[in-house]
Amino acid sequence: MNKAAYILTLLIAVAVLAGFMGWLAGVFNEKVPPATVHPVTTAPTGETYSVSVVSEPTLETATGTISARDKTVISSRILATIRAIPVRAGDSVNMGDVLVELDDRELESQVEQARQSVLGAKARLNEATAEFERIKSIYEKRLISRSEYDQAQATLESRQAEYQGSLRQLEETRTARTYTIINSPIDGRVIERFAEPGDTASPGMPLLEIYNPSILRLDAQVRESLAAGVHIGDELQARIDAINKEIPATVDEIVPSADPGSRSITVKALLSSDAALYPGMFGRLLIPTGSSERMYIPQTAIRRMGQLEFVEVLEDGRAVRRFIRTGRSNDQGQVDVLAGLQAGETILMPGR
Repeated sequence: MNKAAYILTLLIAVAVLAGFMGWLAGVFNEKVPPATVHPVTTAPTGETYSVSVVSEPTLETATGTISARDKTVISSRILATIRAIPVRAGDSVNMGDVLVELDDRELESQVEQARQSVLGAKARLNEATAEFERIKSIYEKRLISRSEYDQAQATLESRQAEYQGSLRQLEETRTARTYTIINSPIDGRVIERFAEPGDTASPGMPLLEIYNPSILRLDAQVRESLAAGVHIGDELQARIDAINKEIPATVDEIVPSADPGSRSITVKALLSSDAALYPGMFGRLLIPTGSSERMYIPQTAIRRMGQLEFVEVLEDGRAVRRFIRTGRSNDQGQVDVLAGLQAGETILMPGR
C-alpha cells in the first residue's frame, strides 16, 4: 500500500468514528426548542400562615450535674452492734423517723452502774455532812483543834465533788444510750444503705445517705467570661436531656474560685421541683448572651420529598412549591426556618 492509499484509509476511519460519536451525542435527533420552566403550582386551598420574624434571646449552655442541696450521711456516735435498719435505698422518710437501731444492752448496764454509783456517792456525802456538822459543833466549843475541823471540811467537799461527778457520769451514760436510736434529721429519701443488721457500727462510720428530693440544684461549670454576667437570683432555664424538659432554675450560689484547668466557675442553680429529677443526672444551664431574629413556621406546614423539605407559598394567587432549610424546633410545635422564606410571605397549611 502506497502512502496516498494509507492516508485515505485513515481519513475514512476518522470520519466513521466522528459520525458514530455524533450519533451517540444525539446530533442527528430532533431538538426541543428552549422554553421557560415554571415552578410546580397548585390552586390555593386550606388555611394560610403569615411568616414573621421574632426576636428571641441567644443562649449559651454550661454543662453540669444535678445534686441535692440538703444531703446528709447518717453515722453512729458510739461503738455498737446494729440491731435493725428499717429503711432501704429509695424509701421516703420524715424527720424523726427511726433509721437505725443499735444494741443498747451494754449501755443499759452502764446506766445501771452509774445509777448505783450515784447512790453510793450520795450515802457517803450524807455521812460526811453529818460528821462535819458534829465536828463543827465540837470545834465551836473549842474542844478540838483547827486542823481536825479543816480535815472534816475537806472530807465533806471531797464527798460533794464525788457526788457531782457520779451525777455527770449517769447523765453521760443516759445520753449515750439515746445514741442507740438514730432518727432522720430531715424529710427526704434514702440514697444508699451502707450497713446491715449484725454489723458493728463505729463512730463516724457511714450507715445511710439521705437527701431532700424537693430541693435539687444544677451545679454547672460556666466559663470565666460568661460567669461574669451571672448573678445570684438570676432566673434561668435548665435543660435536662434525660426527661427532655426545660426547667426553671434560680442561681443560688456562685463559687468564688475558678478551676485553673478548665478556666470555669461553678454556678449552682436551684431547680423547680420535679419528681422525675434525681441527683447525678446530666443537665445544661441555659445562659442568655444576647438576642437574635428567628423565623418560625408550624411544623405541620412542612412537607418532605426524600431528604428535601418544602412548603407551598402563596404567590399571585397561586400555591408555589418552595424548598427550605430548617433548624431546631421549639416546644410550641414550630420549626426555625434558616433559608427559603422571607418575612411577610404567606404559606399554605396542608388540608386535613
